[in-house]
Amino acid sequence: MSDHSLVFVSIHCERGPDAVPLGAASVASFVQSEFPRIQLLEAHIDEGPSRIFNRLSQLCSSAVSSKKRAIGFSLYSWNRGLSKTVAELYKKEYPGDLLFAGGPEVTARPDGLSISEGGPFSVLIQGEGESALKRILAAWASGMDLEPSIQQGSVEDLSRLPSPWLSGLLEGSLSSRKGSAGALWELTRGCPYGCTYCYESRGNRQLRSISEERFNQELDYFVTRKVPSVFVLDPTFNADNKRALTILDQLLDKGRDIHWHFEVRAELLNRDQARRFAELGASLQIGLQTADPGVSARVGRPLNLAKFKQKIDILNEEGVVFGLDLMYGLPTDTLQGFMKSVDYAINLYPNHLDIFRLSVLPGTVLAEEARDYGMDYEPEPPYTLRSSASFSSQNLERAERLAHAVDFFYNKGRAVPWFNQVLYPLKKSPTQLFLLFADFMDAKKKPWDANLDPSYPPSREALILEFLHGLFEKQKLHYLLPAVWDVVRFHGAWARALAEGISTTIDCNYDPDQLFGSGIQDLEEFCTLADMSPCRIRVRPGSDEPEVSYLS
Repeated sequence: MSDHSLVFVSIHCERGPDAVPLGAASVASFVQSEFPRIQLLEAHIDEGPSRIFNRLSQLCSSAVSSKKRAIGFSLYSWNRGLSKTVAELYKKEYPGDLLFAGGPEVTARPDGLSISEGGPFSVLIQGEGESALKRILAAWASGMDLEPSIQQGSVEDLSRLPSPWLSGLLEGSLSSRKGSAGALWELTRGCPYGCTYCYESRGNRQLRSISEERFNQELDYFVTRKVPSVFVLDPTFNADNKRALTILDQLLDKGRDIHWHFEVRAELLNRDQARRFAELGASLQIGLQTADPGVSARVGRPLNLAKFKQKIDILNEEGVVFGLDLMYGLPTDTLQGFMKSVDYAINLYPNHLDIFRLSVLPGTVLAEEARDYGMDYEPEPPYTLRSSASFSSQNLERAERLAHAVDFFYNKGRAVPWFNQVLYPLKKSPTQLFLLFADFMDAKKKPWDANLDPSYPPSREALILEFLHGLFEKQKLHYLLPAVWDVVRFHGAWARALAEGISTTIDCNYDPDQLFGSGIQDLEEFCTLADMSPCRIRVRPGSDEPEVSYLS
């Protein structure tokens, strides 16, 4: 056992339940038995290099003195430059300490990081870092002079790895985040798919799982500590159907009080999985990326639109909460193609639709093929696409504008339960509506996030209602507006009671029992058959779901 000390630095891109230094803790726990003096330093990119360096320096100064010290950095696209600057400041102040780095950026683009190339790091670790770091630290602790090097790492048997959660190294991370103390859980490494834009396709693609004993111990840990939410990091949780069902049964047995989030492949979904996801109350994220089979095939993702819809229909039938991902700027994709993808995705009724501009990540197959598609992209993180042969810079900006409108109106505006009902009488496609909303926001000179309190959802709802009011008036559908107002405001109040615990009083034009209990989804049919019945209601949080009471 060594009395040398180690510090692992993780700089998060944002605060929240997913801000967990799991990668650093996984590597640290593997060397903990030989180097028990380990500390984790968590920081955020908005702190800046000087503050993070000062925190690191203070942490090292306050620690129990040791013979030697090594500092490790986890490098991702969002923190590469900042981590390098902090490491340079540290190297200048403490030239005798060993600095090393790992993470996706080291694996994909090591240039400029090593001291042999003017960078601050003596050792770079590519791939899975546990075994490689143990070798490096053993040589360093023995007094061996370490030449600048790039070490390769891979772990074939995950049962050899101790649990970062049970090691105690992440206790500080949980306690520091208090109310937002979610957890990341790595059950499997490797991805059998070969998406050309993804780092995973160049890593160890063999599926490897943690031991059953560790699984049970970590699950008990989350349950005992009442962790509110757990994001399962497996790139494709349902790659092995039998294993996925077994895990879901275990979570149903022990972890019903935890909110579980999984990334799954739509084509591998089945009714048994969906029923368990629904019973667990889990949420799923599914990578559609594009609804153009040709574009999808070019990035290594065969796509059968009919089969994809069939699988998503199962989720909707079973009441599973799910979101979809789309990317714009993929090889040979166009603005019109992207708009069709948005329409296809919205018509699948996702609970949210996350849209991203393509990043051409170094080290991926796509980066090697980028010239073939005329791609011009940022040379530094996050490597976003600037233009391509099929997607001009102007059209990328138009796509980004559409993505902002979708996020504001559909996601943050919580339009999911009423969107199609309100859209239908307008006789417009989803993208037509979103682009009209973008025009509305431009006319009001409203930046997408300006003057809106994120903790007060009605501020978004008011803008959406103002937009819908003008649109229905313009299309001479003013007679539907009382019902539109009721539908949007009621669902908004219900969501606020459920998510934020906020009570809302609403002056309704129709009796909610009549509006929502009739089973009529067509607003024109409803308004033709129903008589207005003004009333005042209050929607408030309840024990299981929101409660509605009539005030007049």
